[in-house]
Amino acid sequence: MSPSRRLALAAGPLLVLGYCVINSTKSVFEGALVQDLSPEFIAFNSFVIAQAFYFFTLRDKTALKAVVRRCLPDVIMLNVSTAVCWIAVLYAFTVFEPAMANSMIIGLGPTITIVLGFKLRPGTKALPLELVAAGAMLAAMGYLLAMASSGSSAIGDVPTGELVFGVVACVLTSTSLSGVTYYTKRLGDAGMSVRQMMASRFFALIVATLAILLVRGSFEAYSPGNVGAILAISVVGVIISLYLLQQGIVRTEPITVSMLFGTNLVITYAVQFLDPRLHQSQHTLIGVLALSAAMCLGTWARWHAGRSAPTPETTAAPDREGSRA
Repeated sequence: MSPSRRLALAAGPLLVLGYCVINSTKSVFEGALVQDLSPEFIAFNSFVIAQAFYFFTLRDKTALKAVVRRCLPDVIMLNVSTAVCWIAVLYAFTVFEPAMANSMIIGLGPTITIVLGFKLRPGTKALPLELVAAGAMLAAMGYLLAMASSGSSAIGDVPTGELVFGVVACVLTSTSLSGVTYYTKRLGDAGMSVRQMMASRFFALIVATLAILLVRGSFEAYSPGNVGAILAISVVGVIISLYLLQQGIVRTEPITVSMLFGTNLVITYAVQFLDPRLHQSQHTLIGVLALSAAMCLGTWARWHAGRSAPTPETTAAPDREGSRA
């Protein structure tokens, strides 16, 4: 295999891994932050800043309008998936420790991605080892859920009602995250650049969180500490990390992206040692390691299949906004 082909195969996963490093750290920060600020307040302010940045730094608004009109159904679904994903995950952090919440979300991810693939990408089939890895991740997720219900997670005893609410939030997050992956891939295949996706991605999230703020009356004070936290989430956790993720997705098969999200877990587990309200759980560590091992198996299977595939005779040229699969 030529060096350029090796680089092309590695670029997408490396970009996704870069996102995972930032996202896992952000998860712990958000897990602590939602104890004092409402999830919708955090999301609304963070994404207003991010949406403004991406929209106003995009040079060609005419091209953006044309591609959004051409791909409108997928753009709408990307917006809806993004809104559900970010709102649900912030509410999941109000119930579970970050490593537990991310483990449940990621444990469901590959299975949901495989199921959605039959509809959204019928030409791409899951590999046998990817099916095995997805099953193993489900089993590990079930173990973690059992530990949470028995009070053996880092957050301690969780009332049954809150536990059910947290599980529903995790299922919604995982399902919508798979939707984000697929619709990003579809839009990239249709010729929409990453910058164009980001400039049109967060409108549904902003409207939804504003509506929740108005209904719940959960506006918080714009104190220096709150503004600093929101800026950190928006600039590092949204603008930078999601750009890396979008670039990685358009270069990588959705099932591989779903498996790579598993690297969030080990990093999140390590970083949450910095949160004094959490005591580290050995049961959570066992679940995290099991999920990560299954993720490595699935990722290796897709990498091996890609390395063995014949080199394509032609490759797509990048569009003028910068990124193509």
